[in-house]
Amino acid sequence: MKRHYLIASHGHLASGLQHSLQILTGRGEEFMVIDAYVDDSDYTATLTDFVKQLASDEQGLIFTDLLGGSVNQKVVQTLMDSPKDNVFLISNTNLATILSLAYAKPDEELTLEDIHQVIAESQVTAVDLALTNNDEVDFFD
Repeated sequence: MKRHYLIASHGHLASGLQHSLQILTGRGEEFMVIDAYVDDSDYTATLTDFVKQLASDEQGLIFTDLLGGSVNQKVVQTLMDSPKDNVFLISNTNLATILSLAYAKPDEELTLEDIHQVIAESQVTAVDLALTNNDEVDFFD
């Protein structure tokens, strides 16, 4: 199934994620970006056009940086004003989530359950780098 992607954020986070996607996958150009509030431009038309251009046999995934933030609120309003049901909004996004969803079920329709599973697997993780005494075992003993 054909998918279209849009990343929208405050500042240059969206274009930074797009750049990382390009480095890691070579697919960065597949992701439209909105870097909101870096100038005085209004991004409403970009959002509306993204949703309007989706055919009924395609899916749209919109990634935003902050649930409840102004960018996310504008996306929510745009989607509520649209009759389309083939667009998903993923907020509080991270690179792992975007990568996973970009490669998930490439020939099949994504479901909300699929998206929830990817989100659960892509959570932020704290890495504990502290060693305990048990970790300092000499390899040659």
